[in-house]
Amino acid sequence: MTPCLVWIIAGVLLILSEFVIPGFIIGFFGVAAVIVGGISCFAPWSAVWQLLTFALLGVVLLIGCRRFMPGVFKGKAATEVPDIDGDDVKGKECVCVEEISSCKEGKVEFRGALWSAKSDEEIKPGSHCVVVARENVTLIVKAKF
Repeated sequence: MTPCLVWIIAGVLLILSEFVIPGFIIGFFGVAAVIVGGISCFAPWSAVWQLLTFALLGVVLLIGCRRFMPGVFKGKAATEVPDIDGDDVKGKECVCVEEISSCKEGKVEFRGALWSAKSDEEIKPGSHCVVVARENVTLIVKAKF
């Protein structure tokens, strides 16, 4: 097996391992290995130079990409998530997921999340509800007519 092929296979394996071991570090070295493999296909050079180029290119890609493209590598901060405090929830629509009755709490889907819910009336799963109030992490709902 030629060194060119070894570098390319190693690079692809490193890039694929990024999906199993997230952290966005291994993938940069995978890209560096593929580049070194591509170069060594056309210009044979010693193993020492290949290893030095791989290491240097991997570090440069890692630092350069993380420094100059930070928005790509960072998620949204928790402060960017919309807050649902206060009266912001009153009058908003949700969907019943688990049956709710006057004697039994159920679950509703509200803004993409499951919430505990109470009601004075019976509400079947799949029914649309309207939020009347909020008590801590429990929504008080009524059936939407």
